Amino acid sequence: MTVPNFMMLAAACAPAIHSTTLSAVVMQKSRGHIYAIGLQNDQKLSYQPSTFKEAIAIAEQLKKNGHNFDMGLGQINVKNLEWLGMSLSDLFDPCKNLKAVQIVLMHCYERAVSKYNSEQAALQAALSCYDTGNFKSSSTNTYVQKNASYVALKVPALLGEESQESIKIHTRKAEETIKVELFSVASEDLPDAFAHKTSGVRDAFITGDSLHLEDNKSGG
Repeated sequence: MTVPNFMMLAAACAPAIHSTTLSAVVMQKSRGHIYAIGLQNDQKLSYQPSTFKEAIAIAEQLKKNGHNFDMGLGQINVKNLEWLGMSLSDLFDPCKNLKAVQIVLMHCYERAVSKYNSEQAALQAALSCYDTGNFKSSSTNTYVQKNASYVALKVPALLGEESQESIKIHTRKAEETIKVELFSVASEDLPDAFAHKTSGVRDAFITGDSLHLEDNKSGG
């Protein structure tokens, strides 16, 4: 999907959020990868899905095994499914995922506006709420510091830098890897949101029927 097409999708699916704000959130969260799955608690997948069917298969297994994880363009957390009235498959649909981003971010921003005197402070708090669920994280959260140097109304536009810049925040800590072992799934070559691939997402899956943890201690 090209950037103009993303802007059209954003306008249709999340009209309450300025497209520049939405673009920055999506780029930081998933780098524009429709099928991105992010694990919590210093864990990661050894393989990222590259098709809708792969994404659903992995997400269903992760949920069944009790993992806490985020999905899709805006990295919506699995724990929000019931609140949003959405399914796992919904969050790998670009439009429905952006709708979910709008719901969560607007909810955070509306709460923040009632607590903070300035739009800047409210935006910082809303972005922190979206990222961590906690307004108080805004002073130290790198994600917020990167994205919240801007002001506007509604959910404010991010106006301080090039709207299509890929936001790269990589903090390496000791982490565990969840190795993906799934039955083979038919390949569907659907594009990601910004016409580039997240590193490693095209890797083949190992045939099998389970997920297991693999230690990957890197120190620091």
